[in-house]
Amino acid sequence: MTAPALSVLIPVVERADDLRTLHAAFEPPIAGLGREYEFLYLVSREFEDAFQQAMELHERDPEHVRVVRFGQPVGEAGALAVGFQRARGELILTMPAYFDAEPGGVTALAAAVGKGADLAFASRTGRRDRPAKRLQSAVFNRLASWATGTRFRDLASATRAVRREVLAELPLYGDFHRFLPVLAHQLGFAVEEVPVPQDLRAAAPAVYRPRVYLWRLLDILSVFFLTRFTRRPLRLFGAVGTLFGLLGATIVLVVGVQRLLGQPLAERPVLVLGILLLGLGVQAFTVGLLGELLLFFHAREIPEYRLAEVHEAAPAPLPERAEPKH
Repeated sequence: MTAPALSVLIPVVERADDLRTLHAAFEPPIAGLGREYEFLYLVSREFEDAFQQAMELHERDPEHVRVVRFGQPVGEAGALAVGFQRARGELILTMPAYFDAEPGGVTALAAAVGKGADLAFASRTGRRDRPAKRLQSAVFNRLASWATGTRFRDLASATRAVRREVLAELPLYGDFHRFLPVLAHQLGFAVEEVPVPQDLRAAAPAVYRPRVYLWRLLDILSVFFLTRFTRRPLRLFGAVGTLFGLLGATIVLVVGVQRLLGQPLAERPVLVLGILLLGLGVQAFTVGLLGELLLFFHAREIPEYRLAEVHEAAPAPLPERAEPKH
């Protein structure tokens, strides 16, 4: 078998529909692209039934189906990172292990990459989720758009097509797999959001555990910092430190003036608040300054920009040195 031109990565880490039904729905449009292809199922340890289903698909078609099972529970980012390393295709398609976007949408995603996009992801239209689920998605996308300065409408979509060279430059850990379009856009890659109808069989839970919402909020804060202040930490921490410091200094100044006018300092908790804010301001400013110093000393190790293309004339050959006469 020649090296596949297309690798389909399906991480089984959170929930999964019947993989045999999912495979039967997605294989025809994948095969219809006219490329060599492979399905790579990345199964977390606790999904025994899904592993058996994936092995059944592998035994039925070992040429096009590969299975990786992890020795312990893993998250989606970890599973995708292993999948990226083992994928043999130049074009990589990621899909959830459950019905989400319509299978026919992979054709539009592959076409978008073929026309010049480096990463294309499905923006689900005609959603039939419960109102609570649609509200959560809208809030998540609004917050993520504000934090990252982008205008993507459906960052939570897990159906994407991406060139292999893009993945080599993207950090993938924690839950940053949700922000692959944002990270690729930040590095200057061409990112396209392709409208794809939601599959009628999609059945995402309407409400998650409270910790899930906390993690999503922390992820957005992490991406906000990484996309805006990674190379200028003093701007963020300096602004926060200045705000706290000015507020604390104002409180201390007002209390000091009142003391000069005869008002005693006893039983004035506002003075403690002012001193605390002053201390927080100094600490925040110091953290930002230390970040700037670290960047300064390691600036040569961190590329500032990604070069997309270089066009230049070939260097002229050096003149040959004349041999000395004896």
